Amino acid sequence: MNINAMPDQEKHYFFTVLLTDKYLQSSLVSNNGQGIQIKEFSDIKTYFDRKDLLEQLDKSLQQLGPDSQDVIETIFAFDQDWLENSELSDTKKPIIKEISEELSLDAIGQLSIPEALAEARLIGDENDSCLLLIFKEDSFSLIFLKHGEFVDLIEVGRSDNIVNDFTEALARAAKKLGQEGKYFPNKILMTSIALKQKELESLHEKLIKVDWTTNPGFTQVPNIVVLEVDYMIKSASLSAGKIFTKETFLTKSAGKNGVVRDLEEPELAEEAFSQVVVPPSPSIGKEPKPRLEMMDEYAIEKPSASSFGINFDQNYFDKANINKNVVMQAKTEDESHQLAQTSNNYKNQKRSLLLRFYLTHRKFILLGFGAGLLGILSIFMVFVFFFSKVRVVLTPKQILLQKTAAITLDPNLAQSDFSKALLKASLENKEISGQDVTSTTGIGLVGDKAKGKVVVYNKTLESAQLKAGTILSNNGIEFLLDSAIEIPAAEEKDSGRNYGKIETTVTAKDIGSDANFNKDTKFRVAEYFDDKFSATAADNFSGGSSREVRVVAEADMNRLLKSLSEKLIQEINIELEEVSKDGVYLVPTSKTKVIKSDFSAQLGGETESLSLNLTLEVEVVKYFSTDLKELASSLLEKDLPSGYLFKDEPSLMSDKAQTASDSSKVKLNAEISTKATANLDLNELKKSVLGQNCLEVENNLENKEEIEQVNFVFSPPFLSNILKKLPADESRVIIEIGK
Repeated sequence: MNINAMPDQEKHYFFTVLLTDKYLQSSLVSNNGQGIQIKEFSDIKTYFDRKDLLEQLDKSLQQLGPDSQDVIETIFAFDQDWLENSELSDTKKPIIKEISEELSLDAIGQLSIPEALAEARLIGDENDSCLLLIFKEDSFSLIFLKHGEFVDLIEVGRSDNIVNDFTEALARAAKKLGQEGKYFPNKILMTSIALKQKELESLHEKLIKVDWTTNPGFTQVPNIVVLEVDYMIKSASLSAGKIFTKETFLTKSAGKNGVVRDLEEPELAEEAFSQVVVPPSPSIGKEPKPRLEMMDEYAIEKPSASSFGINFDQNYFDKANINKNVVMQAKTEDESHQLAQTSNNYKNQKRSLLLRFYLTHRKFILLGFGAGLLGILSIFMVFVFFFSKVRVVLTPKQILLQKTAAITLDPNLAQSDFSKALLKASLENKEISGQDVTSTTGIGLVGDKAKGKVVVYNKTLESAQLKAGTILSNNGIEFLLDSAIEIPAAEEKDSGRNYGKIETTVTAKDIGSDANFNKDTKFRVAEYFDDKFSATAADNFSGGSSREVRVVAEADMNRLLKSLSEKLIQEINIELEEVSKDGVYLVPTSKTKVIKSDFSAQLGGETESLSLNLTLEVEVVKYFSTDLKELASSLLEKDLPSGYLFKDEPSLMSDKAQTASDSSKVKLNAEISTKATANLDLNELKKSVLGQNCLEVENNLENKEEIEQVNFVFSPPFLSNILKKLPADESRVIIEIGK
């Protein structure tokens, strides 16, 4: 099978997306065995934030035609500062993930824009030498290619003097000349996705006025060329196609002698990339400037796909299927000859009759035809000059307004103060209840107290009374008298003094087996010395025992109260986030109040676990999105240039609300942004264009700072090739703002 005759159903489509911090462009690319073919590419889109990026990329992909409906494979070409060590930076990964998920794209490859442009040039000419300048709004990149080698990539900031900026870039590039050869290439190419073509041409004019031969790197005047508008997306698509073909698909193609080979074989890869078809750049409702005039005036290379070094097989565009109609032939040569002869006789006879009629009535026929043609022409001219209309669709310049604001929501304010980012709010109280349990950590002793009988001796000559609870002690272990006693006085006798005594019972003050004393153990009575009172165990003491158990500690109660309070506050935060809708927002402050706290056990109580039923009252700040947006508009209004109006309501992205300790104030750190468009006076603009040349009107309007783009819509459309001037009748000219 011939590789050039593969059916459409074997085409492999993929997207190429060119993406910078502010601009994007996409293309639909196919590989059908005939090489890489750029089927469609979109306009350059401007975006302002991540939400706008999704919207603009979606619109860009919608411009790629019906063949793009089921395509998901995508190769991204990123700005150089999106990458770190040839990989997508961590800050940009969430953006690409969001794009892929929201727009159902499958990101199968990535490359940097400088890498893509350099690769595209070397695909077309493996020995290419040039300095390629990629301009951004505030900087530019210089790609240094020499004899097919990628010598250097240099980033230079842009100032008001492009000549000085380019001189600095050359000075940096000169460091490579010692290794790669003595001189710079004499071809300097300029391109951009961020700048308009007329801005590039303005930079071009400044560069070509300088005598660059004074620089030792140039042996002759370099040829400085502004490349076509869509050069970057075409180059990125070509480089992406190389990645897609070599790394993603194993496309099988028939080789010589009927042998099926992989397209990744070198000779087939070269064949696949030798034919690249690029659609013409889109132009909407206006005539492009003559290319020769542009070349004469600015010395700009004629825009074409070959401007980045790719040779195209123009025969590809001329291929057509022929022999679609099958001619029925006669069964024999005689029948065929007879049929042809009969047909010729009939045609000659018919032609003879018509000729005689024409010659007889020629004068009337010609007069009638001329009158009819004149009438049609008159009607056409009347329609063109009295009923046709032209719509001039203007796209005003848009700017992005952004600022960071620390917004304070204060319920104690009498009224909001937008100049200080202070917003009045209101207070509400919300109750929330919950239960939690924890293990106890306190250690306690439980058991029985020892008991026994003692004999208490009174060694004084007077009787004595001891109250119940009087302490008897031995080595720090104390016992208490079970009841009050009266001890008789001692008596003096010849043999000596007989002590007064009485037997009574005692109980240990504390639990534990240490109080199980033996008989005859001596005790001190209260604080008395032994010469006045003493006591002796009348029998062995018994009953004393102890063991360790888990009890409720104060730390257990505090810990449980704190953890349950935090849990309830988290729950009410989630609950308030869920009910914050329809423009009403509720944010809890740091003020809380315990309404009820019931512990399952008291402090010191014997238990393995402790539970708590808790009810909290939480103070909540209430505010409205309408007030927040009004504040945001007031803050951005200070930065709104004269002659501009807000296009949309401000977009406000805020961090999580922060509350100060013991305060009802809530603080929000917010990123505020919106688009503003130039306010065009359509009546004045209309007066200035009536009866003027269309091209002059287009140039004059586009040169106005506040106008981004101008398009003409003719009614009927074919008048775009006839009318060179706008009508002078103001009722036939409509000026409007494009959507």
